Amino acid sequence: MRQLAQKITSTQPRMPRSFFLIALSSLCLLLLALGLVACDTGDAKQKQIKTIQQAKTNKQVTYSADPQDVVIRTLYGGGLKGSLSLSPVLSIYGDGTYILGTERTGKLAPDALQQLLDALVNTYDLPDFSQKQFIDIQDLNATYLQLALNNQQTEFAYGSFGHYQPKAQELDEYTRLGKALTAINNAINATSSQPYKASTYALLARRTFSADPQRDYPSWPLSDYTLEQAATYECGSIPPNENTPNLETPCLKFTIPSHALLLNQGQYQTIVSSLNSNSGTMSEAGLYYTLTLRPLLPDEAQTKALAMFGSQQTQFTPVPLATTP
Repeated sequence: MRQLAQKITSTQPRMPRSFFLIALSSLCLLLLALGLVACDTGDAKQKQIKTIQQAKTNKQVTYSADPQDVVIRTLYGGGLKGSLSLSPVLSIYGDGTYILGTERTGKLAPDALQQLLDALVNTYDLPDFSQKQFIDIQDLNATYLQLALNNQQTEFAYGSFGHYQPKAQELDEYTRLGKALTAINNAINATSSQPYKASTYALLARRTFSADPQRDYPSWPLSDYTLEQAATYECGSIPPNENTPNLETPCLKFTIPSHALLLNQGQYQTIVSSLNSNSGTMSEAGLYYTLTLRPLLPDEAQTKALAMFGSQQTQFTPVPLATTP
């Protein structure tokens, strides 16, 4: 019997060594994955949310108090007469910081933003407007107000309105929207500001046909890509036209570009050293280009998109940023 038992034991199949190695490796990968998930969950940053009580509905209206989240923004443009704003007029962030264009910055008092938003919600009743666009004459520019409440953005347009016998409610809402814009400006004017200093810049480039060929313009200094590639990426190819030597397109003169290029610090310093300014004309291969080094706003650095407004627009469209054309 002992010999039979030994024989049976010796004939049982053994698990190959490779099986145990594979199982052990799989277990290690599983534990590593669980560890990474735990790390990601622990590092996730939660937004700071504040609330306003809407008296009309007795419901809470929320907004982000984060310094990179825009709560109120105004832009200007959209008409058919040809205008381009390379930046918003005003951006107010969740912590009360505001930026005028890309030039000056300041900060509202801790309770001032809360009071301003309360006025927009309860005094002027913006969330419950029956319409958002108040423009009669499309040729003219308008002020566009963006309001970020309840985790969504609402856009209002305040232009020339009332020429075609609007309804009483429409005229009332138009009047309240105008007062709301005045209240926003008054809140900003009650504070002091200082120059805005950006840490990141975007390149805006377009081909120009109005440069003086007798002048000595600085040459394009980067080897990462050509100036022609940058201008084509942002504004598209210039269509041929045998009837006129002026082939300029409206892009970056009257209308927003389809893209913009994000510069790193080295690229920005190289270009600004050649231009001696944040804007100007450069030459490349006998052609001329108009350049603007546009400072990025805090939210733009996060979303990788520029806030601009040009002619022939009826609503805001962000301009996506890329590092190469």
